[in-house]
Amino acid sequence: MDQLALDLQYSKASRKRGTAHWTSRRARLSKTARTGRISENLVVWYLKQHSWHIWDRNYQTHRGEVDIIAIKDGADLRGYPTVAFIEVKSRTTRAALSPELSVSAVKRKKIVSVMRQWIAEHTRLKAVYRCDIASVIIEPHGFPRISYYPNAFCGHEEFGW
Repeated sequence: MDQLALDLQYSKASRKRGTAHWTSRRARLSKTARTGRISENLVVWYLKQHSWHIWDRNYQTHRGEVDIIAIKDGADLRGYPTVAFIEVKSRTTRAALSPELSVSAVKRKKIVSVMRQWIAEHTRLKAVYRCDIASVIIEPHGFPRISYYPNAFCGHEEFGW
């Protein structure tokens, strides 16, 4: 419901007159942003189907942003939770470069930097940390396809202690 919620927007002219107009939040998103939002929602659904718990979405620091942070007990090492920092990439056609290949070295470096800051903030959590990539292809007249790549790149942070 929050995606469909209406926000009050003021323009300079409406502020002077004291009037305002309502526009939907969905109408303000670009096509690329809408595709990204839909893809993130699909990946969250996928993760929940595989017993992951969503810790945070769109976690931002001054170093960068991670799309999804999820946690699961015993995914990699029995007895310890696994915390996954997930980058979601999506495309609307198969003709372009596959989404998982578009995570550049610069983006990987930013994700690792955000991951290290998150670990520093949550020092009491003893867990296995990994960086995953979720690839979503949304075709115009078909079902979306989700490809999930666990431990897609290394953050050199195997344990949180």
